[in-house]
Amino acid sequence: DGETWADLRGDIVGDKAIADGGALFEVDAPYRAHDAATVPIHIRQLDEDTVINRAVIVIDENPAPVAAELSFGPSMAPLDMEVRVRVNMYSNVRVIAETDSGLAMNGRFVKASGGCSAPATKDPELALASMGQMRLKYFADEPQMSTPRREAQIMIRHPNYSGLQRDQVTQLFISAHFIDTLEVFQGDDMLFTMEGGISISENPVFRFSYA
Repeated sequence: DGETWADLRGDIVGDKAIADGGALFEVDAPYRAHDAATVPIHIRQLDEDTVINRAVIVIDENPAPVAAELSFGPSMAPLDMEVRVRVNMYSNVRVIAETDSGLAMNGRFVKASGGCSAPATKDPELALASMGQMRLKYFADEPQMSTPRREAQIMIRHPNYSGLQRDQVTQLFISAHFIDTLEVFQGDDMLFTMEGGISISENPVFRFSYA
């Protein structure tokens, strides 16, 4: 609970009830982030019997608090996924999961600052030249929980400019330019989709397991 969340809650979930999600899933994030512009948020489902259809990642104190809205296909259950985000100041980081039974929330408090305005790691010309390149990495097959699953990682070259960063030479603000939609399929079957914003990290990485 907090003043910021009290202001955000109505815009994000309306007046819907939110249960404690501690028994459904856990959220792992560094208490003190090494790099505020690339903070890993790992969501791992604990209750295999409940299906998580959607999840919203909320960073209370960010300029754009809703970092990502995720939708999941059947092959993603039970959910095990990591997303890298920007954290602009000390903040609660929340994950609100939607199931057939309603909403459940869990999260962590993260100490980080300046993530949304941190300078890009690459020269703008180089960043734009490689923008859109994607890599898919598979990890060794191994059984996780009760079903055979594979773990994969998608890496996308993109500066994900937030509109709050300055050009280091001209000191002018760089226009916002970020990935707003990502769709991942296995054949014709949707694994997950993401609607994102400026709170997703530069060169975003999505690591996930699936059937």
